[in-house]
Amino acid sequence: MIDLSDLERDTITELINIGVGRAAASLSEMVDQSVELTVPSISFVQRFSDANLIAAPSEVVSAVTQSFNGPFNGDALLVFPEKRSLELVRRLLQVDVPLDSLGDLEQEALMEVGNIILNACLGSISNILGHPINCSMPIFRKCETRDLMTDTCPPGTPETETSAPFLLILHVQFMLRENDIDGYVLFVMDLDSIQTLKRMVNRYLQNALS
Repeated sequence: MIDLSDLERDTITELINIGVGRAAASLSEMVDQSVELTVPSISFVQRFSDANLIAAPSEVVSAVTQSFNGPFNGDALLVFPEKRSLELVRRLLQVDVPLDSLGDLEQEALMEVGNIILNACLGSISNILGHPINCSMPIFRKCETRDLMTDTCPPGTPETETSAPFLLILHVQFMLRENDIDGYVLFVMDLDSIQTLKRMVNRYLQNALS
């Protein structure tokens, strides 16, 4: 199980908030209006089915995925409900066309957004904790929420005996001048990687408080 103190949880949230703040500046230039990104909550689950995110399992979502490796390894996903993603694409392209006409442009635009936000999150952690993290090229997917991730830990499996990956879930809220667009970021890491991140955060806190 992942047991984080309030200070550890707040520190991880702040590290990522610094990253999304930088991403907001880049996105503001792209849409030519003020953009604020915040990470109001962070949570861990071991089964995707345990996340509140799949309250609507048949909802179609657009996702950008990047693998990362360094002191800890995993996959990062930026996910939007389809309607929200198309609205964001329309804002990015600054065109006033029906949402159902944006499908062909969605993939390229969201891969650019995903690349900015996911690299900002991971880059912030890397820079502040002092360890390089390498990212793969982004991959775009569109699927129903229940198909976004296959649970590797079947219900009933003892959690202490499993090597199933953990999901670090960050809710990212986009606030554009004219509308709010909510998305979320998933970090999928195994237990060893989560524990490594926790040790690095504690080392950072010890140095900061000494």
